Amino acid sequence: MRKLKLLLAANLISTIGTGITSYLIVWLLIDQLKQSVLYGLLTMTTMILVFFASPYLGSLVDRYSRKAIFLYLEIIGIVVLGVFSVLFNISAVLDITLVVILIFYHTAYDSIKYPALAALTQEMFKKEDYSKVNSSLEVQGQAALMISSGLAAMMIGKMDATVILVINIATFIAASILIYKLPYQRNAEAEEHSNTMKNESYWQNFSSSLQYLSHRKVLFALLLTSFIPSIVIIVANYLDPVFIYDYLNEGPSVIGIANIVYAIGAMGAGFVTYQISKKWPDMQGVILFMTVFALATIVIFLVPNAVTFIVASLFWGHSNAAIRVFRKSYMFHHVDNAYMGRVNSLFNAVKLLGQVALIGILTITVVPAGQTVYGYFVLFIIVIAALLTTTYLFNRTYNKDKEKRVSL
Repeated sequence: MRKLKLLLAANLISTIGTGITSYLIVWLLIDQLKQSVLYGLLTMTTMILVFFASPYLGSLVDRYSRKAIFLYLEIIGIVVLGVFSVLFNISAVLDITLVVILIFYHTAYDSIKYPALAALTQEMFKKEDYSKVNSSLEVQGQAALMISSGLAAMMIGKMDATVILVINIATFIAASILIYKLPYQRNAEAEEHSNTMKNESYWQNFSSSLQYLSHRKVLFALLLTSFIPSIVIIVANYLDPVFIYDYLNEGPSVIGIANIVYAIGAMGAGFVTYQISKKWPDMQGVILFMTVFALATIVIFLVPNAVTFIVASLFWGHSNAAIRVFRKSYMFHHVDNAYMGRVNSLFNAVKLLGQVALIGILTITVVPAGQTVYGYFVLFIIVIAALLTTTYLFNRTYNKDKEKRVSL
């Protein structure tokens, strides 16, 4: 399938480049420019901006050609990084300003790219190919993460920052060429809906997506509960260093090994999910791997040691990636492509809100008390509640569909 190979190659190259630069940004701001406080403020600011901008970003994705959006993001990246490379190291104030601009660009890039990529993927491929495509994208995503992490470790601090940025520019150029070659043609229905959206305000566009979901309450609830593990894993990433260093009194090697086995588990999920999807409905796959995710979480609480944590990380990576693949395929089958950008952006905003709320609660409760292990118990309860809700809603809808088929 030529278009799948082009899409995977474009996304792989682009993600490796942006991955390396994201590590570079943190290193420049904290290590070289000594702006740790500014980094914290920028992290909070970008999270708030993404939350409030999500309705507009989702509408943007549904208004215009998804291929064009993907392509323009890469071209804008070439310009931004080019300007940075030329002006960097002239003065400290200018350097800080340039890094801040780069952070805002990266935030906007990720916030637009992934809803656009999901909508583009759904639009380009047939329904029977969704599982294969999403599984392939998951493997590619994890491979890009591992490659960019390895290259960043090899380059940052050993090569000039402008050289690293030029490498990222090269990845954007290569990705742009591959995206341009993607065989893509918007269908008449999507074009008509896009023209209708352009005659409305961005807020009206977003309101129509809320109305769309309000008429599909079970769909909304299933998507919401299936997003819970992705919220929990981010919160766990916040807990993990405190748990390892303060509670277990272990060193950074434990986190390093855990991150490696997590990535291995996640990459393996891409291969496993495709085989399971041939026999099971997507939401049944979500339920299976949500169960695995819950067990991996509670075992850390029950047996808190380094070995348990590393083993749990393997199953965390595998199950979280598998849930993501099945959830995407479920969305592709049940959400109209005309609304895909807005629905994706809405759930990304909800995910962000959940992460901030949970991190805030744990920060003022278990962390100051030196009992971070109880944080994993809290996360387990949340996942179990989501699992039970998902199972109930799936069984209800599945049985109704079964009755309809029998009556026919």
